[in-house]
Amino acid sequence: MSTMYTRRTALTALGLGTAALLAACSSKSSESSATASASAPESSASASATASVSPTAEATTTVEPGPSMKGEVVLADYSSTGTFEPGTKEHKAVNVAIPVEPAKLRENSVEGLHAFIAYWQATLNYLLLTGDGTRFTNIDHTGDYSTVAEFFQSMYASESGWVIGSERPMVLSLTADRPTKDTRTGYYTWATEMVIDGAEGAGVYSKTNDRVQPLTEVFKYPGKPVAGQIVAHYQDGTWRMVRRAPGTASASPVPSLSPSASAEGTASAEATAAGSAEATTASAEASAQ
Repeated sequence: MSTMYTRRTALTALGLGTAALLAACSSKSSESSATASASAPESSASASATASVSPTAEATTTVEPGPSMKGEVVLADYSSTGTFEPGTKEHKAVNVAIPVEPAKLRENSVEGLHAFIAYWQATLNYLLLTGDGTRFTNIDHTGDYSTVAEFFQSMYASESGWVIGSERPMVLSLTADRPTKDTRTGYYTWATEMVIDGAEGAGVYSKTNDRVQPLTEVFKYPGKPVAGQIVAHYQDGTWRMVRRAPGTASASPVPSLSPSASAEGTASAEATAAGSAEATTASAEASAQ
């Protein structure tokens, strides 16, 4: 297997992995919408039945009281290492500010959850800009997103590619004043919007083929706000972000990142890359003739 093939495969797999990651904070699954649409006529035809079950559902979900925390998620403190310079084709990003853990990061409160979300986002962006996933994986206690971290760490370590033209590849905003809490399970849900940096020049540079792929293409998301939600719960003295709360009726909007699923995704990426490589070779040979 050639070095070029390996790097191309890794970059393709990177797109698959990051798309899975960001789906955690992106639009809700189409299956959920389809289920809701399908149940609408039935709900209208059976108003009494709906009324009988609604109080039970509402009784298990509460809106946590307190001041509004709606708005863009921003981590308050960073450790500066100098004037930031975005990555270019010639070099990786320089002097990327290091996220500092907020004081309430591990506090079992809505403020603690907000601090966790801010730090989670900041450490993810730090990973995307530097390839250093230590801080991100240290708070990824469920392991749901460790595969994505491995993709970026591998890409940066091999110097086959890096993010250019961006300081904040991903930006999260909370669209609800406060999260809701399932009193049965303790899981919190907070409505969000996510934006991937769609600025001109913001992308992943592949050193192998001297090509820049826009971040919006790499992540497979448009450069505009995408509605979704964050699901998290507090356990063993820390917050944990998950793909969905237990007992959720609709399918998760996030493909599983378990080893078996990751292997399938990688195999698919390799097949795609192989097909692309064969097509390129055939085209080159035809041109030569």
